[in-house]
Amino acid sequence: MQDAAQVAQRLREISALLRFSEEPAFKRQAYETAAEVVTTVGDELGSVVEQDKLRSLQGIGPSLERQIKELWNTGSSEYLERLRAALPEGAAELVQIPGMTPKRIRALSEALGIRSISDLLSACAAGRVRNVPGFGQKTEERLCAACENWLKREPNAPPRLLLSDALALAASLERSLRDDNARVFLSGAARRGEETVTELEFVVDGDVRAALERLSELRQVLRVDYAARIAYLSGGIRVIVHPAEAAPGNALVFATGNAAHIAALQARAHARGFGLDLQEEPAAHAARNFTTEGELYAALELEFVAPELRAGKGEVELAAQGKLGELLEVSHLRGMVHCHTTYSDGKNSVLEMAQAAHALGMHYITITDHSPSAHYAGGVTLDRLKQQWDEIAEAAERVPIRILRGTESDILSDGALDYPDAVLESFDVVIASIHARHRLDRGAMTARLMRALTLPIFKIWGHALGRILNHRQPIDCDVPALLDALAGSRGAIELNADPHRLDLPAEWIPAARERGIPFVVSVDAHSVRGLEVFRHGVTQARRGGLSKREVLNTLAADDFARTVRPSP
Repeated sequence: MQDAAQVAQRLREISALLRFSEEPAFKRQAYETAAEVVTTVGDELGSVVEQDKLRSLQGIGPSLERQIKELWNTGSSEYLERLRAALPEGAAELVQIPGMTPKRIRALSEALGIRSISDLLSACAAGRVRNVPGFGQKTEERLCAACENWLKREPNAPPRLLLSDALALAASLERSLRDDNARVFLSGAARRGEETVTELEFVVDGDVRAALERLSELRQVLRVDYAARIAYLSGGIRVIVHPAEAAPGNALVFATGNAAHIAALQARAHARGFGLDLQEEPAAHAARNFTTEGELYAALELEFVAPELRAGKGEVELAAQGKLGELLEVSHLRGMVHCHTTYSDGKNSVLEMAQAAHALGMHYITITDHSPSAHYAGGVTLDRLKQQWDEIAEAAERVPIRILRGTESDILSDGALDYPDAVLESFDVVIASIHARHRLDRGAMTARLMRALTLPIFKIWGHALGRILNHRQPIDCDVPALLDALAGSRGAIELNADPHRLDLPAEWIPAARERGIPFVVSVDAHSVRGLEVFRHGVTQARRGGLSKREVLNTLAADDFARTVRPSP
């Protein structure tokens, strides 16, 4: 085959066929990982194979080594050919469409001769799929939309790391980049707190080549391009290293802000007769060196712009007017909101969760287990509710923080909240969330949420758009209309700090702020360890420009409880 891209494509095909065969996830993932490794190694794959160094690459064991060698040397794989022969034609492609189970693929292959995603899209568009037993109009519509999304995808797009994973990886890499003579600073999208990142960036104030050489010793580093100052990791993530040179302030600002933010700063510098870029500025704008970021912003007559705001969305203009305001800090939070226990799908007891919240410096915690309709999560039925409240009362006597009785009440298909009204009003706090039927059309979903958000009780709109990063898209609804409705009702919006959610998305926070809607930074914790994610919620709040006064769980326990009490 002698082509790394084709080898990677065949490895991904094997992974897809193993998925169709319902092989264990770890086995499928091993081939996906191998494909990413091969893609990252790229043109150097031939020399790696010839020098018998495949096993030195992270994630490549004996079996994968044999597969890659066979594909490289012969252009084919006996294992792949066996899988192809045993499964329906097009299975590897069709199984990538959400909802296309092996059973459905076989049914459509036999009934309609569907062999590819293009075939499936044509059949859905013609209304032929709904007539096959086991399918219907709604399923056909969902499959049609899924096919269209798949065909629009970027085939060679780099993997996206969750922010929490990116920060953990960055901390590990930073230790290797740094030594006694080099300071290292995280920059780029991870420092801005973006929900997912495709690369990690650092500014190194010291010997950059020596730092990259230290990095190259790590097993997950597949290769290093010293000229470009880029290291390629086994997971498909790039590490970009920027030299600080004589101006670490300039370097860190340039390596952190996005293009729009940097352009706004450059324009402001030019208007004052100097430049910021030490290498690319024209002679007419000789660059000035700054030791710190604060010095640079001060020279531009700007308030310091926090990294999370450097997105080119008007923050420079606000900084010029002194209107950025003080952003929310981790230290401002006084309560843990949205916590699950063993009464539904949590791993720890009420007492254990309260003790852990106290250990993190909190003054109160809300216990908000799932409501009855969330049977898949062990929702708390009415007959178990009193038992839970008794346990909360007992735990409250053993911890110095306040424990509030709450629920994460499902928003049902008609927009009603789970539990009778009288029960809802007896809680200290109600979080209203969608957990089922995420694929309603825009009109139906908007109507469903409109009813829930305008109910007369105070409710916190939980993980508002229902997204799961890298897995599920946000629900389709009229967000501005829903924000208008909530602004005219009694309620707040959750900023869910679960790294897989980070919902409400940051881009909608300003619209909610304009309407005067308060927020709650919540943890959606299902274990004591899950409480620690609150920092990611604070980052999300900062990206939206939120201050302490706009976040309800910065209030003292009594004030918070009085504000969020469901009944008037």
